[in-house]
Amino acid sequence: MSLTSSMHAEVHAIVGDMVAIQVRDVPESIRDDLAREARARGLSLQALLREMLEREARRARNREFLRTYNPPERNSRAEPFDVPAYLDEQHEARAERILGSDRREPPAPGSPS
Repeated sequence: MSLTSSMHAEVHAIVGDMVAIQVRDVPESIRDDLAREARARGLSLQALLREMLEREARRARNREFLRTYNPPERNSRAEPFDVPAYLDEQHEARAERILGSDRREPPAPGSPS
């Protein structure tokens, strides 16, 4: 929800960790659309607006994080990690632990069982 030049918001009161925000000069059609959306979702208009404000606040925090994030430098000496090979090795080791020396190789695809 963005505020245009014809709209403004003000902090109305502070109660504990919550504040009341009053938005003025909202056209009735917008209020009606939001009220319909709230009813369709089984929410009060207040709950819908709070969800919208929370979502916008999260997005603002994410944008700020992305704007200020400095990733650590990669160690160019580090070798790439082959995840599929590692998983294959772990699978083989697990099968060996479970089946021990009685382990049989599965038949090759297309060969008779």
